[in-house]
Amino acid sequence: MRFNRFVLDNNIWVSYFITNQQQKLIDIITKTKLDVFICDELLYEFETVLQYPHLQKFKVDIRNAVWLMKDITLHINLTKPIKKYIPGDADDNYILALALQTNSGFVTSGDKHILSQKELLEKKFTKLKIITKTEFEKKFSI
Repeated sequence: MRFNRFVLDNNIWVSYFITNQQQKLIDIITKTKLDVFICDELLYEFETVLQYPHLQKFKVDIRNAVWLMKDITLHINLTKPIKKYIPGDADDNYILALALQTNSGFVTSGDKHILSQKELLEKKFTKLKIITKTEFEKKFSI
């Protein structure tokens, strides 16, 4: 069923880890039995972003964070080439590709490029909903 199939954008993952709230995310995923999908592109972006100088002050153990992500998610190899879904930021296209290839019902994102295309994307892909981190947490308040 699509209602429990999610793709979390990199900014969502990073947000939970830099605020040391990864346990909250783990609880949401495990206690509500969500299928959360990741891909190599997401893992690469996650590791890269956490190495940015302005985020190093949060002292996230990147190796442990990646291990944790892999432990609570399902890994998918994306079909190439990835189509262009998001104008203005080609780096976001893999998030939509991942959601579509896994028949996910939801993409959770805080990215302005994705959120600005929400209405258009939801109209084009009628079984896909794009929600924010706040909406995600509200949906699964545990």
